[in-house]
Amino acid sequence: MPSTRDRRIQYSQNYLRSQRLVTRLVEQSSLGPTDVVIEIGPGKGVITEALACHCAHVLAVERDPHHVAVLRERFPAGGKVTMFAGDFLDFPLPASRYKVFASIPYRITTAIVSKLTSGVSPPDDSYLVMQQEAADKFAGLAKETLAAICLKPRFALTVAHRFQRADFVPAPRVESVLLRLQRRVTPLVAPEHDQRFRDFVTAVFVAWQPSVGNALADVLPKAAHRHLRARHGACLELKPSELPFEVWVAMFDDLLQNGDRRVWSKIDGAGTRLAQQQSRLTKQHRTRVNNRS
Repeated sequence: MPSTRDRRIQYSQNYLRSQRLVTRLVEQSSLGPTDVVIEIGPGKGVITEALACHCAHVLAVERDPHHVAVLRERFPAGGKVTMFAGDFLDFPLPASRYKVFASIPYRITTAIVSKLTSGVSPPDDSYLVMQQEAADKFAGLAKETLAAICLKPRFALTVAHRFQRADFVPAPRVESVLLRLQRRVTPLVAPEHDQRFRDFVTAVFVAWQPSVGNALADVLPKAAHRHLRARHGACLELKPSELPFEVWVAMFDDLLQNGDRRVWSKIDGAGTRLAQQQSRLTKQHRTRVNNRS
């Protein structure tokens, strides 16, 4: 179990200092007077103040007892802000419609994005202040990533704002952006095929081959592989990170039309297998760290 110091480091945050900047960002967002909005880690309430002025209700989730006390004094019960003392990763997401606007702890960005995008009731829209490198990963800005391709069928991801380091207290050592994750009204992959699409993309990425075509040769029967090569030609000579998202969807649709069940024998479960491998590596790393202490 991590020590108090380890948990404090893990959840450390950089807070936006300018009320004027925050107000402008909220006003430029899709948030409106009828929206319920979740804020993750409100700190002293700079974002909370802007959200309360602009939206119907704010659900502020804060784990730091000191900040909770300050916020409850600043935003008394019965108003437009409801405080929840606890870890957002343990917070049950609403079954009704809601949006998210927050400056999140950078060290748990992946866990927060996963919680918001993989559950049964994802937000209609999310604005998350995060490290530029993380935004590149989730949105596939510089190149496509496994995470980006898995998110894009259900979410449109764009950078809504680029911050200066001086916009934060304390100033971070990295570049930061406001990443918008807008839920698509109509997913680009049907919900019943979402997991299989994730498995397909994962199987290609983790084949560790120099091209998409080589990876597909590892996971598909020869006839299905020849069909995709005939349909998509030169695209299969690209690396997985170079292949446009639209081609990933088109290839997957082609495979869905294939009646050969063997197509999925090496694909189905690829996401689960990768998660299990990553979990084992994490446990091994934690064991090594604990043995050194």
